[in-house]
Amino acid sequence: MKTGYLMMAMLLSVVAWVEPAHAQITPQLIEAAKKEGEVVFYGAMTVSISKRIGDMFEKKYAIPVKHWRGDATEIVNRVLTEARAGRPIFDVNLGNEAVMQALDERGILGVFDPPAAKNYPKQFRDPDMRMTAWRVLPYGINYNYQMLKAEEAPKSYDELLLPKWKGKFGVANPGIHVTTMQFALSLDKLYGAKWLNLLEGWAKQEPRIGRSVADLIQPMTSGEIPLFIGYIKDKFQYPGPIEYVRMNKYLASVGFIAINKQAPHGNAAKLFTDYFLGAEVQRMVGDTGEYVFHPEVDHKFKKDVRDDQIVTMKLPTNDEMESWGRKFREIFR
Repeated sequence: MKTGYLMMAMLLSVVAWVEPAHAQITPQLIEAAKKEGEVVFYGAMTVSISKRIGDMFEKKYAIPVKHWRGDATEIVNRVLTEARAGRPIFDVNLGNEAVMQALDERGILGVFDPPAAKNYPKQFRDPDMRMTAWRVLPYGINYNYQMLKAEEAPKSYDELLLPKWKGKFGVANPGIHVTTMQFALSLDKLYGAKWLNLLEGWAKQEPRIGRSVADLIQPMTSGEIPLFIGYIKDKFQYPGPIEYVRMNKYLASVGFIAINKQAPHGNAAKLFTDYFLGAEVQRMVGDTGEYVFHPEVDHKFKKDVRDDQIVTMKLPTNDEMESWGRKFREIFR
């Protein structure tokens, strides 16, 4: 009998270790957050969406939200500049795995296990609880449907090597834009050893090169180029004749939210993060075209993109990012 009790105690202790208790959003934390007066978050989220989230949060908690928008590279550079100066400004950061790795390796992210995310997919869970996955961002081929019919658009990345697409598509420079570097390095998951030849072939096609994916949206919607490689969610988030090619597989990065370990408004950072991950915000964000993880929320890709079509992009090391960055800048110069 004693042995049975001992085994049960050991089992319970293991379960408790594997599934740590989630943080709590207490009345005391909410009151402390209100006294801090504001919350500042960084992220590559459109201003219109961030304003809606900010308005919702302020209405609920009477705490103003300040948002600074930048792409992956700009966010990393800004946060690291603040860290070197010893004057952190942001409280909460939204970013993909490359952004979060760059910040986490420098000890910038704080530990927080939001209760709102307790039923999020376990396979994306950070065991150290320094970031919470909330969406995936599939890359694909976006095209101007006023310039191309669906049957005329390329169905795969290697079709962009055909002579008819020379000078007629855009791609962010993978030597500059972090997520596009991830995408380029992950092409081997679709094309094997031929991935680099594919990339070099694109460069010879004289594509429109952007510093970021966002740089290519206006040229495509205005008709300067008929298509570009980027986030397929752009169809739902930008005005204009945008459609995406239906593919068998989609390389995708994972989007995370994390708090600053030295957040100027630490309680507000936790409160905002938990609120952001809750059903109210995630439903609104899902309606805008984000592929969100909240179990109670649908997303607009349900009919066309299945979970088993998502291929997670690989995460290069800092050394790989540096060496491949030089290589890609040389290829796409």
